[in-house]
Order: sequence, then C-alpha cells, then structure tokens
Amino acid sequence: MVKKIGKRVLQIGLPLVILAIIFYYVKRDWGELTSYKFAWNPWLLILAFLGFSLQELSYGLIWRAVLARLGSRLDLRISLRIYLGSEFVRYIPGNVWHVLTRILWVGKYGVSRPIAFASMMIELITKLAAGVLIFAVSLLFWSDLGSVRSLFYGTPIVVGLGVLTIVALLVVLHPRILSAFLNTALRLLKRKPVVLSLRYGDILLVTLAWCASWFVAGGAFYVLLLGLWPQTPLLALPICIGIYAIAWDIGFVSFITPSGLGFREGAIVGLFALALPLPGALAAILAVLSRLVSTLAELVCVSIAYLSGGSQIRAVQQEQVALQESGEDESEKADVARLTPEAPVSLGVEGGVGGE
Repeated sequence: MVKKIGKRVLQIGLPLVILAIIFYYVKRDWGELTSYKFAWNPWLLILAFLGFSLQELSYGLIWRAVLARLGSRLDLRISLRIYLGSEFVRYIPGNVWHVLTRILWVGKYGVSRPIAFASMMIELITKLAAGVLIFAVSLLFWSDLGSVRSLFYGTPIVVGLGVLTIVALLVVLHPRILSAFLNTALRLLKRKPVVLSLRYGDILLVTLAWCASWFVAGGAFYVLLLGLWPQTPLLALPICIGIYAIAWDIGFVSFITPSGLGFREGAIVGLFALALPLPGALAAILAVLSRLVSTLAELVCVSIAYLSGGSQIRAVQQEQVALQESGEDESEKADVARLTPEAPVSLGVEGGVGGE
C-alpha cells in the first residue's frame, strides 16, 4: 500500500515540480516576454503539425520493417492501423496496455506472440539509440552557439564528446554487445534470455530509419522555434533536432509519467540554456507548445487509425477488458509475462524466432 501511494506521489508530484520550475522562469522573465513582439505565422504552426504527424506515421512504417526482418510481413495499411490503434490505449491508466493490445491485435494476422514481442523490443532499443545518436551528432554544432561556446571556447571538448558518443553507440549496437545488455536486463526482470541473430547491418538500417524520423520531428520543432523567434539562425536546426530527440528519450526512460510529461519539457529548457541563447523564457514556452502540437498530431493520427479499425479493434478490446478485470496493478506484470516467451528466443531472420 505504501509503495503504491509513493508511486502515485512520484507520478503526480515530480512533473508538477518540473512544470512549476518552468512556469517560474516564465514568470521571472514575464516583463521581457511582454515587451517581445511576437510575429507568429499560422503557416509555420501548420507546417510543424504536419511534421509531427509524419513522424507519428513513420513509427508504424519502421515497426513494419522490423517485423519483416523477423520473418513476418504485414500490409502497409494494416501495420499502420495496428500500430496507431494500439497507441490509443496509452491514455488509459496502466503502463503496458499498448504493448498487450499490439501483441493481441497482430496475432489476428498470423504473427506469433514471440515475434510481436521481439519486434517491439528491437523497435524500442533502436528508437532510443537513434535519439542518442542524433543528439551526439548535434553536439558537433554546440561549440558555435550558446553558453557552451563561452565555457569551452577554443577547446574540442563538446565535439570530442559527440564523436565518442557516436563511436560508443555504434559499438553497443553490435548484435553481440546488444545481446549482452538485453540479457542482463531480462535477467533482472527474471525472464529467459534471447539470442539476437539479426545482422549488424539490419540493426543499423532500422536505427538509421529512426534517425530520419527524428530529423523530421526535430525539423518541426525548429519550425515552432522559428515561429516564436524569427531571428533563429539556420545553425540552430541541428541543435533543435538533437535536443528534441534526447528530450524524448529522457521523458521515456523516466518511467514515471505518461509520455514523460514534465521530464521532456524540463530537459528541453535545460538543454536550450546550454546550447542556444533564447530571449526571455522562450525555451519554456517552446517546450510546452511542442508538447501541445505533437500531442494533437498524435491524437489525430491515432484517432483515425482507431476509428478505422472497426470490428478488429473491438475484438482486441474485449480480450483486453478480460485482462483488466483481473486487477490493473497486480495483473500488469503477469499479463506481460504471459505474453512474453518463456523459452530462449532467437530474434532475427537467420534463425527465425522460436520459443512459442
């Protein structure tokens, strides 16, 4: 009971603290903000919305590519509908319902549960890795702008850090190294080990696809900044892409709030303070605005997919309701465990995916 209360306090309290800090900076610089002449262009807002929408659509495309490399092929329209439709339940209390929904739904098209779970695992790892990779590349531009320039002017520290991160990430993504990390995590979760037989080239291709996805979203993020601050230099484009990507990673790994609420915004404000000298509290306004626009784009895409699912998604929901009736907090781990393969699983096209 105490653990449950503490979890709820963290889920509610921490994002409120972060948002309070953000609004503090807005209030502190309110005089400067009110004197600032905003020349907002509605076309830039629409362009940013389209960019975030394209990123949302890219999720399903990349997941479909991962499934294909695991030996299961889905129709393009079906894969987008399943991915986006399952994302709808992320707004339902609980941390795993979108995972369960996608595994249950894709099973109706002949994809086994081990393959479905494996595809989501690989998708998540490569997405997080791509975010770090994009941020590492953006560090190569940090020495030209912002507080970092004044702190490390004339030294290659930031550039060197970016290069080292890129090299380290390419090493970690090698199947042997990645398998070691995965199995360590699975042992901590008391799950059976996996054998990652995906080729190194396949992993890099999927990661590169995620990098393209982050480039689109980061471009939309830059467009929002351009709308708030028309004097934004073009050199800020790679910095914006990197900040948005790593801020999403930080929000995700927080595991406390839905979609990293509060943590992502805090990361954006903190990183902009180092990377780009924005007037007033524009970074805080940009963080909140990007959340609103990207969430709206997500809801539009997800709602279209959800409504187009028809009887298929209702059938999945019936199975999901049966799981929820057993009790949300006690059943989450059990449900994931039931849908996760018990035997060692081979993840890749060379040896197939076994263990079902």
